[in-house]
Amino acid sequence: MKIKKKIAPISIVIPTIGRKSLINSIYSICKGSILPKEVLIVMPKSELDKFKIPKIFSKIKIKKIFTSKKNQVFQRIYGFKLSKNPFVLQLDDDVVLKKNCLEKLYNFSKKNPKTAVAPKYKSTLKISKIYRKPNSVFLKFYHWIINGKDGYSPGKIALSGFNYADEKHNNGFGQHEWLSGGAILHQKKNIIFKNYYFFNYSKCFCEDILHSLKLSEKSIKLIKLYSAVAIAKESGSIVKRRSLTTTLINFLSELNVRFYIVKNYNKSYIRFVLYYFILMLRIILKMLFGKR
Repeated sequence: MKIKKKIAPISIVIPTIGRKSLINSIYSICKGSILPKEVLIVMPKSELDKFKIPKIFSKIKIKKIFTSKKNQVFQRIYGFKLSKNPFVLQLDDDVVLKKNCLEKLYNFSKKNPKTAVAPKYKSTLKISKIYRKPNSVFLKFYHWIINGKDGYSPGKIALSGFNYADEKHNNGFGQHEWLSGGAILHQKKNIIFKNYYFFNYSKCFCEDILHSLKLSEKSIKLIKLYSAVAIAKESGSIVKRRSLTTTLINFLSELNVRFYIVKNYNKSYIRFVLYYFILMLRIILKMLFGKR
């Protein structure tokens, strides 16, 4: 006998352009230990026919919403405004939730109303050594360059504007300076409904850092719940090895957004310049000698 799953007062908002990975994200919601009351798929009108809701997802209420603008942050906020529940999960269309992930986020959020809570990510992608805990004098010096005496600081935003990940713990939770935008559960009363991302790029570079800073300004604590697990399927890398033009556009776009963060949030211009100089050298080497 199948036990009927609890339906929690949660809206899930997924901004998308109809990528194939969306199916896996929705499937993981259906397989969760609790179900949301609604899932809002927010798409630009230009992608009208890209995604059709399969019948196998009939156990949850899924609604397609169309926007006039193709922009991840704009689409997400549009979905936030139309959500009808006191808890709202923002979810990227390439993120898969493990079975108990949503339930654990929900239980934490209920007890901690002034928080935004995100899961730990298990990535299927290889992470460069330069972004891990440094195990050599050279790497420690690199982290001093981008973040001063604090060096490598998981969950923090460095003096250069670089955002450190923190995915090593398995239990408990940590308060962070930023959360990845791939999956965050909010209480609806805490949500930012004003579009904070005024950059006109096709991809929303560093939007999760800006979002995190705006939430912190509202005295919302940013929590990483390590026992709640999600899987990120896509890389956020600005490097596209087969396209020098795209890589250059991505580099300059990200640089511009991060410069805004450095300028407006008391970071270090010198460390910012050094970070991007080193990043530029790494990109050139990757484009020239990386695996194809």
